[in-house]
Amino acid sequence: MQATLGGALAIALAWTVFGAVHSLLAREGAKRGAERMLGPALCAGAYRLLYNLIAAAFLVWLWLLPGSLAGDVPFAALPEPLRHLPYLLKAGAAALAFLAFRQLRTAEFLGLSQIRRWVRREPAAPPGLPAAVQAPEPLACGGPYLWVRHPLNTATLIWIWAQPAYSLYNVLFAALLTGYIFIAHTFEERDLLRRYGSAYARYQEIVPAFFGRVGGLRERRERLGRALAGEAGR
Repeated sequence: MQATLGGALAIALAWTVFGAVHSLLAREGAKRGAERMLGPALCAGAYRLLYNLIAAAFLVWLWLLPGSLAGDVPFAALPEPLRHLPYLLKAGAAALAFLAFRQLRTAEFLGLSQIRRWVRREPAAPPGLPAAVQAPEPLACGGPYLWVRHPLNTATLIWIWAQPAYSLYNVLFAALLTGYIFIAHTFEERDLLRRYGSAYARYQEIVPAFFGRVGGLRERRERLGRALAGEAGR
């Protein structure tokens, strides 16, 4: 019992540290602090890639942590006829993530384009403006972004909850990651509204955040097209 409680607390503490570090590094204050230490050009070139590498290292550690802790308690498993269902769901989640990345400037999202610009000594920003760690991304509203506004988060939620067996630690892991996604979603939506303005507000009204109906996508596309055309004409 003591080992189980200690393991659960270790997982919760690890997620708290990840959430604090990940959120802090995403704030403009952290980016401007890095700019003062590294200089505008290097910061604009390296910050996004370093941010992603730190996040990836944290997530790998968090993913492996439950298996390294004693005291886990198994409490549910799918019956044999359904044992393959989680793997089909994971395959669907991977396909959804792949389609979502195709709608984005993936090299910019990962930070590779920024490094290339820094190596080539291309200007990080127009004169008089702060250096951007990521070039502005056009509002993605096609493909999987017509189904949900945050398909990468949807893919993550499907992946972590689709399991052939459940134990205390992997359910706690999934629950904490789910909580982090929903908390981060609040801040991300606010940032997107600030970036895209009323166009994103119309997008919010038409497209659900994480899960939506597969049917009616054509009607949703037409509604979104009319709404965005109206915003562009203002």
